[in-house]
Formats: sequence, structure tokens, C-alpha cells
Amino acid sequence: MEELVLKDSVARHWLATLCVCSGRCVMAASGKDESHDWNDQFTQSILEWLCVPEAEHQDFKDLPYGNSANDMLLLALRCRRTDEERKEQGQPLLTESLAIANDPERLYAGLTLACLGITESQLNVPQGEQHVSSTQKLRPFEYDARSRASAFVISEWLDMPKQFVAAYEMKVAGALERAAEAQLGDASAKALEEDKKHSWGWQKYLAAGAGVAVAGTLVGVTAGLAAPLMAAGMGAMGIGGLGFLATTGGAAMIGSLFGVAGGGLIGKRFQTRLRGLHEFYFTQLPLQTSSKTHALHATIMVPGFIDAAASVSPFTPLRDAMGVDVGDAFTLYFETKELQALQGAFAEFVNGSAKSAAMSLVLKQTVLSGMIGALAWPLAILKLGQLIDTPWAVGLERAKRAGKLLADVLVSRAHGKRPVTLIGYSIGALAIFTCVQELHKRKAYGLVETVVLLGMPANSENNDAWLKCCECVSRTVVVGYSENDWVLAFLFRAHAFCKSLAGVSGVNVEMFKDQPLLQRKLRCLDLSHIVAQHADYLDKMDEIILEVGRFL
Repeated sequence: MEELVLKDSVARHWLATLCVCSGRCVMAASGKDESHDWNDQFTQSILEWLCVPEAEHQDFKDLPYGNSANDMLLLALRCRRTDEERKEQGQPLLTESLAIANDPERLYAGLTLACLGITESQLNVPQGEQHVSSTQKLRPFEYDARSRASAFVISEWLDMPKQFVAAYEMKVAGALERAAEAQLGDASAKALEEDKKHSWGWQKYLAAGAGVAVAGTLVGVTAGLAAPLMAAGMGAMGIGGLGFLATTGGAAMIGSLFGVAGGGLIGKRFQTRLRGLHEFYFTQLPLQTSSKTHALHATIMVPGFIDAAASVSPFTPLRDAMGVDVGDAFTLYFETKELQALQGAFAEFVNGSAKSAAMSLVLKQTVLSGMIGALAWPLAILKLGQLIDTPWAVGLERAKRAGKLLADVLVSRAHGKRPVTLIGYSIGALAIFTCVQELHKRKAYGLVETVVLLGMPANSENNDAWLKCCECVSRTVVVGYSENDWVLAFLFRAHAFCKSLAGVSGVNVEMFKDQPLLQRKLRCLDLSHIVAQHADYLDKMDEIILEVGRFL
């Protein structure tokens, strides 16, 4: 890896300060105590990438945390803006902006590699030897969600489009795969399989169409994520000499990064009694291009109800949305018969209640007035509620079970040692919310980068639950809601303790007014102009995705 050429030591220290403080901000909003070790490792990796003299490392390790780190970022940005003003006046520059690098591509590729814990000393180790580091830094080929969140913060401060992060991740991912193929050839597959047998401890593994053990349950898989590593080096980005990969450990790390280890997520349906479910499986959305390169991040989407006649994922529009990169995208299905029955119950309930224009007006006024108690609804609607109450109650319970099993899957790293984004609507969003609560309980930080919760049937005033969610998610928590969703309000009519629904009124971000970094992480998305009733989350997914895309 060629050294990133900087103008002078001032520029080097400016960029190092920017990167280190970005990590400190992410740490402060991601469970400070639990993320402290990650931050130390991230800082060390950044300093090694920028070739900061070791004698100066302690100065950066002593930089402030939390809001003070954010103030330091503002100071660095002020220096940059002062530079621009001095340039216009023809005066000497104090420092540089993105031009501090000899090549922007090297800057972003180097940042990606630093987030992956890959340094020049590792890439240039002689072939066949294993690199051993004496310093505490990020584990190579393990992409922590907090590291990716930091990359987005750095990109924002550099005034670069957020799409740059995903774009250069894809370049690095492709180069790593091709370099591994060039150096190892067919031996890579053998090395992966040998290492799996001896050190990964899966209860059962077969190459393709087999399974990986998750919480004692055999998860069926196919060869989709187990595609062989493929073709040529990283010279275009100044990255070469991948001797480190020519080892069993190096090959295994590449495989585990992309979720090749144990076969990954996608595959056959499988049975599990561990969480009280009969069905729980993943399918992969088709790639946008003909490229077979795996991404350095993954997205798992969870529907809350589905159309029995549909042959494709309800999230297919997400793959086609312009400017939205979801990496390797998967749809999680659980208890599909119940989800289909719920969609049918929604249709029958809405059709029955819509027969009376007067009744529709009453429904709208009821929701807008915030009266979601049982006594506020017309008797005719309460009678129709018998059509939907039972499938809804069953769906809620199964969604919570699916969320806990999803937490098992993520902790097992079946999706790879890379960040994951979770997107869901209705009870699918509830499954995700349950999953994140479970991850927080296990102190499993650094797995989930972003969550998108659309029309979620959950209490928006449960501050403790939302705090746990924001701490466990590394980058952004998006809550999509519609004030017109009278169906969701009706379904919660019996829950007197729940005065405010996340899917109807959003979440009050002021609950974190004393924690601005956490407050910045929580975003509410008003979908009232799109969603008139609950079933629209499925029927109008293409329009919703356009709104959601700007947060991904």
C-alpha cells in the first residue's frame, strides 16, 4: 500500500485529528463503556494508516470524547474554512482540505482499509507468513459497524457525498477478492474449508446447499454467498503485495468478512423450535449489476405482512432506487402463512370499514384527535375488528420470537464480519426492534449500522427502549410514521398504557436533549403524504423507498 502523500505535518495532524475525533463521537453515542476498546483500536489503525510518528501517538489518544470531540471537529472544520478564505485572498494556507492527499482515491481506499484493520505492514508481509501485531488495533478483515459510521462522519466533514463510502468499499472489496484469487487460486477454497473444520466450530458444514449452526439450530444455505473469490490486484489504488493472504488464516479472514464462512445467510427454508417458530429463512435480492463482487456491508429486510400471490420480495424497489446502496441485500421471511393471513385480514377489514363514507370520516377524526382507546371507536368498526384481531395478535408474538432468533443469527456472524442495516415495516419493524434490544442485552455492539422502522407497532414513549436501540445501532435509527394510519391506531385500541405509537406519531427526539450525539442519531420520517392506512407500507413500497433512501 503506497503511503498517502500529505502536504506537510500540519495537514497530516489535521486529517488524523478529524478521523480520531469522528471515532470518539461515534463511541460516545454507541455505549461509551462497551465501545472504549473499539475506539482505542480504531485510533491506532488510523494513526498507522496516516503514518503518524509513534512518538506523537499519545497526543491523539488524549483527544477528548463525546461532545468535546464534536467541538474539536468543529474547530478542525473552522481551520479548513479559514484556509479557503486565505486562498481566495492569495495568502499562505494553514492546512488543506481534501487536496491534502495526492489522490482522493487513495484517501478513501486507505480509509476503508484502515476501518478493516488492514495496514501496510500486513499487506506487505512475505508470502506464506502470518503477520503478528504488537499494537492494539482493529482486527484485520473484521469491519465493525462503528468503523463504518465513523467513515460516514469523516466523509461528511470532508464535504464529500456519502455515496463515496460505499463506492470505495466496493472497489476495495473487489480488489481484495481478485487479489486473493490471483495469489491463492484454487488453494483458497481448500484453505477456507480446512480452517472452518479446525477453528470455527460450526456444528455442521457442507460446501454448498448445506448449513451453519446458529444457537443450536441448523440454518440451511445454498452456494449464493459461498461463491469463489475472484480475479487481479489493487494496484489502481496503490494497494499491492498481498502476501498476508497467502496463508490459511488470511484466506479464512477474507471468507469470514464476506459471510462465506459456514455458507452465509441465504438458502433453503429451515425448521426451528428453539424460538417457537416453524419458518425462518433468507432470500437474496438480485444484484443491480452483473458483478459478482460481494459488498463490505449487508442489508436485511423484514416484511410485516406479504401478498400470497407475490413472487418477489416486497423490498425489490430498494434495489432499483437511484443513489441507494444496500450492499448484499437479503429478505428475511418468518411464518409466511401467518404473514399472508395478516395481509388478507387487513384487506378485508379495510374494505368492510370503507363501505360507509360517514364511518371513514369518524375514523379519520378519531385518529387525528389521538383517541385510540376502545370506547372511541364506532360499534360497527369494533365488530369488524374480529376479522383482524386474532391474526394481528399472533403476528405480534411471532415477530418478537423472530427478532430474538435474528439476534442469534447476527451474533453468529452468519452474514459476515461486516456491518448490517436492518429495514422492516409493521411487525417486521417490531422484529427488528426486538432484535436490537436483544443485542443490547448481550452487549453485542458494532454489528448493526442503521435500522429503518416503518409503521412500527410499539410505544414511542418508552425512553429506555429507545435509548438501548440508539446505543446499539452505530449510525442512524430511522422511524417512519403516518398520522393517517388509522388501522394501526385501531389495532392498539386496547392498549391503554400506550398513548403514543411510533408508527402513528413518530418518536420525540427531545428525550435525548441532554445527549446531542444520540439525538442526532435518531431521525423521524413523516410518511403521512404516502401512507393512508397500514397496508400502504406494502402497496406503496416504491414511493416509501425514495423517502427512506436519503438516510441509507
